[in-house]
Amino acid sequence: MSLARICRKERLGERFVCFELEERNIASQAKPGQFVMVRPGFGVFDPLLPRPFAVLSANVDRFSLLFEIVGKGTELLSHLEVGDVVEVLGPLGRGFSLDAHSGILIAGGRGLVPLVFLAREFKKRGISFSFFLGVRERKDLALLRLLEDLPRVLWSCEEAVSGGFCGTVLDLVGKCLERTLWQGAKIYACGPEGMLRELATVFPGKEEDIEVALEARMGCGFGVCLGCAIPRRGGGYWHVCSDGPVFRLSEVVL
Repeated sequence: MSLARICRKERLGERFVCFELEERNIASQAKPGQFVMVRPGFGVFDPLLPRPFAVLSANVDRFSLLFEIVGKGTELLSHLEVGDVVEVLGPLGRGFSLDAHSGILIAGGRGLVPLVFLAREFKKRGISFSFFLGVRERKDLALLRLLEDLPRVLWSCEEAVSGGFCGTVLDLVGKCLERTLWQGAKIYACGPEGMLRELATVFPGKEEDIEVALEARMGCGFGVCLGCAIPRRGGGYWHVCSDGPVFRLSEVVL
């Protein structure tokens, strides 16, 4: 664990908080799809275990995280302010591949975090992509603020809202993309497990070309506690923290 100072804090809607943190080693090494383990403040042990968060962005000496307030640990983190420090460990895990000729990025809710990092990397490299975001409630459309610098963003909301598509993000993908448009593309996704499971139906025959970033409860972040096991296609188990969190859809049983 190392210490990182909060340089910027922003709230997005009612449930999401974005931190920009100063820590050169993580910022200079992080790749899209990787994550860090975070604990609020030096010497704080309640809650005991750190929380895993995907990296939202990184530059020379700073990196950003976005998290949803869902429990005691994230609630405690949400009360920290600029100038406070957190304990961080990372970057950890296997990230996305970056060898696509073109990409389709599909995010469900807070699953947009690692895909925003990937999209910005694609933008720097001149790789064309489309970014699809789906949220359940209109108040979560505050997340669109993170996508303002991206060239092609389409979004959906499961609540009726003016100016947007009403339905799931995969409904939107099915409406916008014909087979000829995704045939040669790599597909990258992160979101609820049910959404990821449906990708094989939306993109038949493409499981080898679909990369999914999985979320899991983690105790350590590097494969020691074995608390984040998921079934492996063909038998056995993967561990999300050390074997992932990014997997080809063909590698896992969801």
